[in-house]
Amino acid sequence: MAPRLSALIPVAALGLSLPIAALAAPAQAAPSSCPTPMLGRYAVMGMGVQNGNGRNTPTAHLREERWLAGGTLQGTVVERLGRAERQASYSGTARLAAGCVLQLERQLPWGSERSEVVLDGKGRPLYSLNRNAGSVITSRWLPMAPGRCQASDLNGLVLSSQVGLTWRNGGWSPNAVVQREQWRDGAVNGLALSSYGGVGETASYSGQLKLDPSSCWGSLSERDAKGVGYNYRALLVKGRSGARGYFYLQRDPDDLTAGWLVRD
Repeated sequence: MAPRLSALIPVAALGLSLPIAALAAPAQAAPSSCPTPMLGRYAVMGMGVQNGNGRNTPTAHLREERWLAGGTLQGTVVERLGRAERQASYSGTARLAAGCVLQLERQLPWGSERSEVVLDGKGRPLYSLNRNAGSVITSRWLPMAPGRCQASDLNGLVLSSQVGLTWRNGGWSPNAVVQREQWRDGAVNGLALSSYGGVGETASYSGQLKLDPSSCWGSLSERDAKGVGYNYRALLVKGRSGARGYFYLQRDPDDLTAGWLVRD
């Protein structure tokens, strides 16, 4: 987001401290020293490339995923694939394998997706790698508290550092942005320091976040001081007291940017 750039089932509502009680039987038993994966809701942001028709296409996604009892999962994903966008709800399975790795398989409208997650000492996911052939995609995970979100959860100072890609002259070129934002009940005013293909720029912007009903997903529209508009899909990362920040995915076809913006 910057100028020139980028219900719950009852048991899950108890929080993030419950272990997945009955994972699908792994092909090889996991060591007893491995942490038990934690039930709960997670926000996920990933970027990388997918190979199709003999060429690599940049991709990025946002995901809200719930890990449920019995080794099942449910989620919602919004994904950019090059200049196109797609979104879907999905279900899947989880199984704990050797090496304290959690293997996930999701059933999406466009096919099956496999990934592997590394867990911290409390059984929470931190990072994952897509295991579909031809994909090089890593994702970052953050736990979310139960319940719906409100725009006011973001009130205060929010900072970010991010990278992305811009479609220019028939190809993708890198960009990077650092932002400082002030939020008040869904309205944002910010300053962006950006570099597009090595050309720097500093610009102010303002915008508005509109959350989907009873959800932590929303649409974010911004406009910079030059009158240029930008559009994003945002996922508030709900904490115990307010939002920890938010993930976003840019929707403008010529800018493929995903970012984690951290609330002070």
